[in-house]
Amino acid sequence: MALRDINLIPDEILERRSLIRHLLLWLSILVVVAALIMAARGYQNRMVYGETQNRQGAIKDLAAALTRTVGDIRKEQMALNLARREQVQLSALIEQRRSYSSVLAKLVDVMNDQTWLQQLAFNTTQDRTLHLSLMGFSHSHEALGTFIQRLSGEPMFRMVVLKSAQESADKLSGSAPVQFQIECDIAKEAP
Repeated sequence: MALRDINLIPDEILERRSLIRHLLLWLSILVVVAALIMAARGYQNRMVYGETQNRQGAIKDLAAALTRTVGDIRKEQMALNLARREQVQLSALIEQRRSYSSVLAKLVDVMNDQTWLQQLAFNTTQDRTLHLSLMGFSHSHEALGTFIQRLSGEPMFRMVVLKSAQESADKLSGSAPVQFQIECDIAKEAP
């Protein structure tokens, strides 16, 4: 004789327990899967959000660097424009300025036989005016006066000033030459 298992618990209770076990199993599986999906989604969001934050930070850094670069370029452009204006002004002044040879030629025309130069110097003043200093000797005060009158009569030489005039101590030749210093400005050429 064979032994048989006999179940004394009604089938409805067994089915209900089986159904509850299956439901709990599937519910726990669903909860675990949902938790894994939520964790993966959270990780992805954190990574994307972090990258977005990094990108936004990088964009802000790039914007700040671009603003600084634009400011530097504007400063350089202003400096370049200023340098160009100065160059144009200097070019205009150079074009208006008389050449040294024309000044010397006019000075030769004004000189008389009784006056000679020992030193001649050109200077440029702060307002870019050409200034001429003359040092030399003359046979007499009258010859020096004639030279100054002729120099003052030329429109090229402006504001002619006799800085000093004194007789030298050369008594051997019988007449004492007059040592002088004259300063004047050179007029710019008419355009």
